[in-house]
Amino acid sequence: MTSAARLNPTDEMLHRAADTLGSSRIVQVLWTFPDPVPRTALQAAWEALDQGRLSRRARHAHVPGARRSWVPATNEEALHTTSTPLTDATLTDWIDTQVKAPLHPGSPALWRLAAAPYGRGTLVSLTVPHFRCDGLGIFNAIGSGGHDGPPVPAPRLLDDLADLARQTLHGGLAAAHWLPTTLASPARRERIRTALHPPPPPAAPPTAPRFFTSAIFETDAARWQRQADRFGGTTNSLFIEIAANLVRSATADDPAEPFDVGIPVSLRRTAHDTRANALVVMPLTVPGGPARHTSLRQTRDATRELLGDTGEHSATLVPEPLWHLLPTRHADRLKNPGAQQTTVVASNFGRTPDAIARFTGRAAAGIAVRTMNVPGVLPDRARLRASLCLLRTGDRLTVTVTGIPDRFGDTSSLRRLVHEELAAWDLTVHRWWGAPSPHRVKES
Repeated sequence: MTSAARLNPTDEMLHRAADTLGSSRIVQVLWTFPDPVPRTALQAAWEALDQGRLSRRARHAHVPGARRSWVPATNEEALHTTSTPLTDATLTDWIDTQVKAPLHPGSPALWRLAAAPYGRGTLVSLTVPHFRCDGLGIFNAIGSGGHDGPPVPAPRLLDDLADLARQTLHGGLAAAHWLPTTLASPARRERIRTALHPPPPPAAPPTAPRFFTSAIFETDAARWQRQADRFGGTTNSLFIEIAANLVRSATADDPAEPFDVGIPVSLRRTAHDTRANALVVMPLTVPGGPARHTSLRQTRDATRELLGDTGEHSATLVPEPLWHLLPTRHADRLKNPGAQQTTVVASNFGRTPDAIARFTGRAAAGIAVRTMNVPGVLPDRARLRASLCLLRTGDRLTVTVTGIPDRFGDTSSLRRLVHEELAAWDLTVHRWWGAPSPHRVKES
C-alpha cells in the first residue's frame, strides 16, 4: 500500500468541509468547441475518466489510528447531454446547474461530465468535488486517459496495522524535533493555542448559504506579461494584485484593514503523482485601502518570501504523522487554514496541457476553470468572499472570477468590476463565451 493511496490532511479537511464550514468545494473545467462533439466521443471520454483516479472513494481503516485509504469505485453519475441549445443568456445558469447538483462524499455519484449544444459547437463541463481531486490532479487524470496502472487493492488488516505503526514511529520522531522548536517560539505556541481555543462564534442568527456569481474573461498572454514587466512584477504577482484589487474595489468603503489572499501551491512534482490533493494554501497578507495599479514589486517580493517556506509540512500545525493520530476534534483545529479562511483565493493553473486542450480528441476553442462552494459560502463560518482562477491556453489567458453576491453584487455587477480592473492594467478584455473563435493551442 503506497502512501499516495492514503488520505492526507487536505483530503480529510475537504471531506469534512460540509460539516465544519457548511459547504463543499467544487472544481469545474469548461470547454467550448467550435464544432459539435459527437456523443460517442463524449462517452469515450467519460469511460476513460471512469477507469482513472477520479473514480475512487475513501475507505475507513480496519484499526483506529490508521489513515483512511482510496479504493477504486465506479462512477454512477452517467454522462449528461441535452439537445436544447444554450444561448448567451442561458449559458451561466447551465454551468451553475452542473456544480449545484450534489456530489456528496458518500454518494456513488463521483463526478459529472455534461455537454450541451452552444453556437455552432458544444459546451462541455467536468465537475469534480475538490475532496476527490485538486485542479492539477484533474488535468493529470484527463491526460492519463485512464491509464494510471493497475488499481491499488483495498488495504488488508495487516496493511492498516503497518500504516498505524509507521505513523506512530514517524510521529514520535517528528515530535522530538518539533516540540523543542515550538516551545522556543512564542509565535508558534500562540498559533496552536488560538487554534485549540478559538474565539466563540458571534451571537448572530445563522446565515443562509451565498452561492457565488461568476465572470469569465480572456486576455492576451503576451500583453499580460508586458504589463507585469512594466510594473516590476510577474504573471503571478499581477494576478494576485488583481485579486486583491477586486476585494478593495468591491467594498462600499475602502477596507482599511489588511486581508489575506490565499495562494494555492502545488506539491506535485510529476504528472504521475496520484494523490487526490497535493497542495497547500499559503495566506499572503496584503494592505487594505483603495485599489492599486502601480508598482508590483511589493507584492512580488512578499509572495516570493511567503512561498519560499512552503513544503509538505505546511498543511498542519503539528507534524503530519502526528496529526493523523489525533482525535478528529483536535485534528480539525490543528489544520492550517485553507482557501475558505482567506478573503480571496488566487489559483494560477499555468499552461494548459495538450491533453486538456484536445479533450474528446479535438481542439477546444476556449478553456476555463472555476472553483465554487456548494451550496454556497456561509459568511459567519468562512471568510472566503471571492475565488479567481488563471489558465493559459496558447496565446490567451482565461481569468475566471467567482464572488459572493453580498460583496460583489449580481452577475452583471461582478462582470463590470472585473472588466474595469483588467482594463485598468491596460489589458485587452474579451468575454469568454460568445461565438467560438479558435486560437493557437501550442506555442509557436
